[in-house]
Amino acid sequence: MSMISRLIATVLAAAFIGLAALPNAYAQTKENSERVASPSSFLEACADKIEARGRLRFCGEYFREKLGPQADALLYLRDRITGLRASHEEASAEKYESFLSAIYIVAFLTIVSIVLVASDRRIKGTAKWASLSTSVALLIVIGVMAIGWLGKYRAEYAAQVELGILRDRIEAEAAQVISTGKDITPEMVVAWSTELSSIGRRFAENYSDASPLPELERFHTQ
Repeated sequence: MSMISRLIATVLAAAFIGLAALPNAYAQTKENSERVASPSSFLEACADKIEARGRLRFCGEYFREKLGPQADALLYLRDRITGLRASHEEASAEKYESFLSAIYIVAFLTIVSIVLVASDRRIKGTAKWASLSTSVALLIVIGVMAIGWLGKYRAEYAAQVELGILRDRIEAEAAQVISTGKDITPEMVVAWSTELSSIGRRFAENYSDASPLPELERFHTQ
């Protein structure tokens, strides 16, 4: 083979090697570009959520970017806590409305019936006292039910507040891990899960103690 042929072969080989390296170089350049363009703080990553809420608020994208696979347990707990908190918030509003209805509507009707019975002269003697006793007993029953609704409202509201505090704690501890360059440990996840279980147990106890009437279907949504 002549010198010119060897030179041409060398140039062609170098050209093929260069063409083969272009995709990898492009991919690496793109990856570096995306990494540089990615948000460096939760203020940037969660800007839309912060603007929508009108206050500082972490988002899942920030933890996925910073923690990678370590964010799975954290995101699951955050999602579970958010769902439970929304459920308790809705239920607490319903229980409070039921409490007000029991106080204002039924108590009003009971008092009206007592006044009517007491003012009706056609009802005399034992019959009048029996009617008054029935009306008073109805008022007492409604009062007990109202207290039960109030106790259930307090149980729902307390669980809502505790879940919000736990979510803030998880986010703050995760942000601290990110800022110090450490990892989320299994012990941290266990501690968060244990606290979530404790909140659930306290809610069940407070809710069941609030009224003598059981409401098992409430726990089917937990």
